[in-house]
Amino acid sequence: IIMLPFFKTVEEVEFFINQVAGRCRTMLLLETPEAVECLDDILALKGIDEIHIGINDLSLGYKRKFMFELLADGTVEALLARIAEKNIPYGFGGVASLHKGLLPGNMVIKEHYRLGSGTVILSRSFCNISKISDMAKVKEVFEVGVSDIRNYEKECENATDFEENKAAVRVAVAKIVEEL
Repeated sequence: IIMLPFFKTVEEVEFFINQVAGRCRTMLLLETPEAVECLDDILALKGIDEIHIGINDLSLGYKRKFMFELLADGTVEALLARIAEKNIPYGFGGVASLHKGLLPGNMVIKEHYRLGSGTVILSRSFCNISKISDMAKVKEVFEVGVSDIRNYEKECENATDFEENKAAVRVAVAKIVEEL
């Protein structure tokens, strides 16, 4: 997969798709308010294999205090619905380790399941290599953390509390924003 980050116009996406020319899969990293404004025109293009919403940069573009405000306020859900209408696979945001991060990773993962997301990018806080210099320890953190997430995903496959988690995310994000 080759990814186009931080694009703002339909023309940039069209140029990217033409340059790739079907030689590999393409992924758009939707992370600017300008790209959101022209999303319907972008979605009309052929050659987009996947879209990932970069909620950190997108939240900065919207001058939000906390990246998960866009998840809590329904922005991510609305964007994903538009992408899903075009049958383009999608994902969003970053995830910390389970039960860690300002908004715990388990809450974010459950939102991925509720929203039908197929991909997530691990956040910097998943394994902060500026704080861990031993590569064996980094490897261990990744292996254990990813294993924990995979096990939690199995629980999510049979979960029925998605709406409760959605409400809990809203409450948690509001509290975090209030404290920032």
